[in-house]
Amino acid sequence: MEWAMGLLLTAALAWPSAGSASELVAPGAKPVKLAGGFKFTEGPAVAANGDVYFTDIPNNRIHKWSVSEKKLSTFAEETNGANGLYFADDGSLYACQGNAKRVVAYTPDGSDTSSLAKRYDGKKFNKPNDLWIDAKGGVYFSDPNYGNKELSQDGMHVYYIQPGGGDVVRVADGFKTPNGLIGTPDGSTLYIADIGDGKIYRYAIQEDGTLKDRKLFCESGSDGMTLDQHGNVYLTSGSVKVFNPKGESITDLNFPERPANVVFGGKDLKTLYVTARTGFYSLDMAVSGAKREETIRITIGTVQDKMIYDKKEFSVETGQRVQLTFVNNDFPPHNLLIVKPGTADEVAKEAILLGNDGFKKQWRPDSPNILWGSTMIDYEEKSIIVFTAPAPGDYPYVCTFPGHALMMRGMMHVLPKGGAKKP
Repeated sequence: MEWAMGLLLTAALAWPSAGSASELVAPGAKPVKLAGGFKFTEGPAVAANGDVYFTDIPNNRIHKWSVSEKKLSTFAEETNGANGLYFADDGSLYACQGNAKRVVAYTPDGSDTSSLAKRYDGKKFNKPNDLWIDAKGGVYFSDPNYGNKELSQDGMHVYYIQPGGGDVVRVADGFKTPNGLIGTPDGSTLYIADIGDGKIYRYAIQEDGTLKDRKLFCESGSDGMTLDQHGNVYLTSGSVKVFNPKGESITDLNFPERPANVVFGGKDLKTLYVTARTGFYSLDMAVSGAKREETIRITIGTVQDKMIYDKKEFSVETGQRVQLTFVNNDFPPHNLLIVKPGTADEVAKEAILLGNDGFKKQWRPDSPNILWGSTMIDYEEKSIIVFTAPAPGDYPYVCTFPGHALMMRGMMHVLPKGGAKKP
């Protein structure tokens, strides 16, 4: 009863006015404490069915909140200081294990882990903190140094694990203390919090997973963050601070304890779940969490010794999210470039004109007619290309290694919504 009275008093004194939060929070909704007694809760992640998993860092546990049963259970113990969590498409739960200085993937039942990244440039990481998985399966994670006297790396940076458990690439630096990060569902933008400098930065995500065009988003640090369906950014810094996509403050959502991290969950993603020090809270919302559109997956390979693609055409709907996996089954190196309608021959000629610079540029000319594509990949290698299907039309794809375009080409048919055939 004392806790309930305290919650009502806190809400009455600190809850934002209806005008500032009425379009975000469900009418009459207030924070609800779902569980307590933890040492420090962090890293909430939502599973495909809406259940929410979160960490209790000092107790070395990952907990699961069942939305349907409204029940808390333990998913994993002895977690090496697991902090940030995120679910992969295959149901694996990825975690930043700060004490073990690595990023791991838990099996769906929590019984085992596999290491995804534990070193960069031959050195261990500082203390991986938060992560986000893109549509290709690549993993961005921050690497601050909380609690350690010395740095393992030459600073505190953000890294990218290439899809398929590939190489680890450093993609962002210049931070005092990088912490929370989150990407937009379309894969175009990554937000990174520099909690040590009280700033949030926005980056443009490139085709190969690297980042460019660093811009200040807002003057606020954050431990964790999430996005809603409108692209609003939810930060945790004393309260849950909400900013619109332009970086303008909308409102503060206050909870009985200082929020550490936040995620949208539940079956319809219309509940905001907050990890707040010793407690775990929920808040019913009028908006839903940002969600990746269903991805159409296409695989195109090369045919050994025949210099052709094994798929000559496929169809998608305009606006659909497409993941195209290009696999080279042929001994010579090949690429696959998707170009604007009617420009395949022009792009192929421009590639030939690269001359001695061709290998350096991966036989990819600087042409505005190229929309998406791979680098030159060798035998048994693959490249993943993710994009949103453009306006209706016929878009050729072609290999631009000199001479290959004569036979190595196909067509992506982009149809109006409701008219796509199966790929």
